[in-house]
Amino acid sequence: MQKLFSIILILSLHFGCMGQKVTFMDKMMSKKLIGEGKELFYAGSISEAMLTFRRAKLKNPLSGDACYQLCIAEFHLRSYYDAYNHAIAAERMITKKKDGEYYYYLGRIFQTLNKVDSAKIFYNLSREKLGPRISKDYELDILIDQCDFVKNEAEKGVKYLCKPFSRAVNSKYDEYGAVLIYNKKRLFFTARQPETTGSNINYDDQKFFEDIYRADWDEQLQDWKINIESMEEYNTEGFDALNFVSRNGKYGLLTINTSASIEKTTASSEIYEFEVDEEDSSWYMDPIKSESINTSYFEGAATISDTSFDEDETATQTMVFVSDRKSDKSLTDLYTVQRIDDKWGEAKALDSLNTLGRETTPFLTEDGKFLFFSSDALPGMGGYDVYYSEWLNDRWGAPINLGAAINTVHDDTHFQYFPEYNMGTISSVNDYDGYFSYDLFKIDLSNSNFPFLKK
Repeated sequence: MQKLFSIILILSLHFGCMGQKVTFMDKMMSKKLIGEGKELFYAGSISEAMLTFRRAKLKNPLSGDACYQLCIAEFHLRSYYDAYNHAIAAERMITKKKDGEYYYYLGRIFQTLNKVDSAKIFYNLSREKLGPRISKDYELDILIDQCDFVKNEAEKGVKYLCKPFSRAVNSKYDEYGAVLIYNKKRLFFTARQPETTGSNINYDDQKFFEDIYRADWDEQLQDWKINIESMEEYNTEGFDALNFVSRNGKYGLLTINTSASIEKTTASSEIYEFEVDEEDSSWYMDPIKSESINTSYFEGAATISDTSFDEDETATQTMVFVSDRKSDKSLTDLYTVQRIDDKWGEAKALDSLNTLGRETTPFLTEDGKFLFFSSDALPGMGGYDVYYSEWLNDRWGAPINLGAAINTVHDDTHFQYFPEYNMGTISSVNDYDGYFSYDLFKIDLSNSNFPFLKK
């Protein structure tokens, strides 16, 4: 408990005494606004809820509850520094008995800013308040293990290898899924920017829909230059994400979901493939026609191996993708399916790798020997971490965390490995002038000793 008191003392030093006089009507209006904000928050309108909590705080700057509700909304909207400051204010102002959920959110906010020692203290307090059964629902044991993982990696002196792409492609909006071809001269990625096709906004997170972007390396500028027109023909008014492109740039896999747009050409999220026309370089795109792959559930984030041939000249490819078709038992899972002589087989869940949480953004090496993916329910540093598994003895081995050289306390997804360039790409939540969003990162693997580099 002495450590907790030290934290609270440090937190209190961030604030002087507030001399503003608050009337009875101000307090009543603030309480009313907090109630309205909670209704908006639980209805999924988090941005509106945040604005309502801010109004409540303006009415009564001494309201610890307004600060607490505001820090939760800001946390969910990735305004982590603001969430941290309001968490500090709430801790100073709220003098009544605090429940387990309160300490849980303080722990989440502190962990997100890599203050793992303080986060662990709050998680332990939350666990004491909530008890064993409810603590399991809040995954407090996992969160505490994540804090220990981060601390152990720091004690090892692991060097972080990821460096962000330039601001020619990264912005304050979300960019992810970097794919490099043509000797690193062309970059494809997916983004949720205001100029998205159709200008549609997703109700759940109040962000723009996805579009696919292409950028080419400009030798004169020594930087990337986005070619907007090149993708106009392929982006829909729905969600469009490019997941995989062959090394020669002639084949690719996409995720397309127009069910929430005017177009409604898909029933849900579906996997498409494209081939490049050799004469005019245009993409011929079609949904994969297999009821085992595209269902009425979410399917996407597909990756595929090169074609291999056996002694009978049978052509085989392996594809791995993500689906939520078992959402009654787990969240999103990895599935695998083979294409043999251009005929798709039956997709099967990768039960040896899947958890009750979320597995996403797989990447399969060309030879099909290594599978990379992200998960939020395996031992890691926080949020999604990147793991890899090796195909040995006709099965996938236990997933291995790539550690602090690749992963952070934030979400780390969309890892791809380019052995011909001795590098990888990844998408991570990054600080952009105090605003946290997904950015594209490149990873120099030339001096690394990961086992998959030696195969």
